[in-house]
Amino acid sequence: MMGARKGLLAGLMMVALAGCSSNDEEEIGIQVSPLPEISSSVSAKVLWQASDGDGVGDYWSSLSPDVGYGKVFVAERFGLVSAYDQESGKKLWSQNLRRIFAEGALVKNNGARLSAGISHGFNRVYIGSENGVLFALDQETGELSWRADTRGELLSDPAVVDGYVVVNTGSGKVQAFDAETGEAKWTYELTMPSLVLRGTSGINASQGAALLGSADGKLVAVFSEQGAPIWEARLAEASGSSELDNVVDVDSKPLILGSTVYASAFNGNLAAVELRNGQIKWKRQYSSFSPLALQGNDLFLTDSDGAVYSVDRQNGLENWANSQLTGRVVTGPAVYGDYLLVGDFEGYLHMLRRDSGELVGRIQIDGSGIYTQPLVVDDKVYVQTRGGRIAVVTIQ
Repeated sequence: MMGARKGLLAGLMMVALAGCSSNDEEEIGIQVSPLPEISSSVSAKVLWQASDGDGVGDYWSSLSPDVGYGKVFVAERFGLVSAYDQESGKKLWSQNLRRIFAEGALVKNNGARLSAGISHGFNRVYIGSENGVLFALDQETGELSWRADTRGELLSDPAVVDGYVVVNTGSGKVQAFDAETGEAKWTYELTMPSLVLRGTSGINASQGAALLGSADGKLVAVFSEQGAPIWEARLAEASGSSELDNVVDVDSKPLILGSTVYASAFNGNLAAVELRNGQIKWKRQYSSFSPLALQGNDLFLTDSDGAVYSVDRQNGLENWANSQLTGRVVTGPAVYGDYLLVGDFEGYLHMLRRDSGELVGRIQIDGSGIYTQPLVVDDKVYVQTRGGRIAVVTIQ
């Protein structure tokens, strides 16, 4: 039971007190929808798959595959990091971070506790841990290039920005490290309410600015070279009658298109914000903490109950909504041609028509569950399950 209480934040809406361990989480349940009946009009095929360690189990995690340098990089919670050939699925190398630091503090905390990543850049891959350690590995060999101690848990992907690796820690400290040496460069502090979701916003970057969400309902922009503030835009206000109603984390990674930034808040709004000055162009009431997706004029999101939406990115008006997957611990959406893809807690990859939201197909990878947004690269879909399976899928 304790392991189950540590995981599945995205579907069960776990809320944790700031500064508490994951043992102190409070679960808020959502009614799970049965697997909907559909008339499949598209088919999916697994091109290759592999099992990598023990996965993440029932623990909360944002570990997900990354594709670069002709390789697929994957990691599991306890310290195993592996690289596979992108086309054939042949394993090229593995590195066990738990073994490297077996005599240090990490072993006292059940291994490396990897929880954030993977990201790549500067011929390296970057991974973060709940222990507050940021790792950089050589992408060719898997050898450790450097490690850096941060000032909080790492719960979202490290961002490679303008020669730095920038991380958003669970303590509200945003830190930047030299991407090649690991030298600490700057720190920016966010406001941390007493009650927050388990997780932190990913970081995106454009025009010399690093953009991320805060736990007090804001979208924040800082200069990527020195961490100085540029602007803040409020997406949600803590004004509810209960503790849960006052949780307003902006945990979704900001999505940037041209001069506009899109982001969403739990118990708050989906908003379009001017990149230059932080002015809000429009906002609509959607509660979400999952990554967004964008294609053409359409912005896609999964809300905190598991419903999937399409809205017009120009004005936020709703195009369609699909609630058939409510409560199935649905991931953020990914665009694949004419389709929208989401994973769920039973390991199904669901396919919806992008123009209407109609469910038109699904494939089960395994029963342990898909827990992060599918990754689409070059007409292939990369998904990772809680049990440690990595699968590469094509859709016809």
